[in-house]
Amino acid sequence: MPDGRAMIGSLGELATLPGMPSEPTLRKIIANNPDFPVLKRGKNGDAYEIDFDQAVEFMRALKAKEDQAARARADEVRQYGLELLGEDAAAATDQAGLSSAERNLLLQEELTAMKVAEKRGELIRKASVEETLGTLLVWFREKGKSFSARLARRHDVPRDLLTAIDEMMEADQHELADRMSRMGQLNNVAPTDQDDTVVRDGV
Repeated sequence: MPDGRAMIGSLGELATLPGMPSEPTLRKIIANNPDFPVLKRGKNGDAYEIDFDQAVEFMRALKAKEDQAARARADEVRQYGLELLGEDAAAATDQAGLSSAERNLLLQEELTAMKVAEKRGELIRKASVEETLGTLLVWFREKGKSFSARLARRHDVPRDLLTAIDEMMEADQHELADRMSRMGQLNNVAPTDQDDTVVRDGV
């Protein structure tokens, strides 16, 4: 009350105050809240008479109550999700209350941390790992192909035994390739992944 006096007005005038909802919305609020501070209810062409100060305080309290109920419901749903999905959902739900700007800032911090870790040698690019492993596998395959011949030059080994060795070496190489392929699918790692993907050194 700027001058210490209460201002009385109609429902339409109350709706024009800053922060107040529209007149139809106010009518619904009054209908759903019998304790709304109405001095005189409008009917048969008579306008409402409302104490603006009391009405504003009531709306503030109502808004605070609705916000509290919404937060309580969100916490209830979040807790239910954690109990339903387990601890794996905790990391994702922890960001549920963040704004878009806060999530972007968090992402930028994570990217910066990854770049720093890469420069320190704590992270290496997946492409370089794949290239190194590919080179090693080619070397292993070629050495396997020549294993029986190299063995024959050093020792007097029967031909049927050399043939068996070649077959076992080839089978082992195929099994190694199959195992690595299955490991790549299990970890969702494919040769076509982007080169800038990084992995932990030593993993």
